[in-house]
Amino acid sequence: MTEAVLGLFFAGFLVFLVGVYLLLSYRNLLRLVLGVEVLAKGVTLVLLGAGAHLGMTTLIQSLIVTFIIVETILAAVMLAIIVVCHRTNLSLDVRMLSRLRG
Repeated sequence: MTEAVLGLFFAGFLVFLVGVYLLLSYRNLLRLVLGVEVLAKGVTLVLLGAGAHLGMTTLIQSLIVTFIIVETILAAVMLAIIVVCHRTNLSLDVRMLSRLRG
């Protein structure tokens, strides 16, 4: 493994851990979306490192582009749900979501 590939794996794992920290430490819905996005960027870096290590850069690049499209759609849906939660609860606190029962 070259130093560049190890750097990609290390950076991806570090960004992934930052995303997990954001998911576990905050209760604001917008910060949770930010945590999911940071977590996804870490996964993207690890995928890029795996593609560079295996020598399959074109396949991995197509997977990464597909992953980014899915991630963008997921972020849009999460933000739409957050707007509805804010209109219902007048708060973005996760603990207030128990009032959303149908």
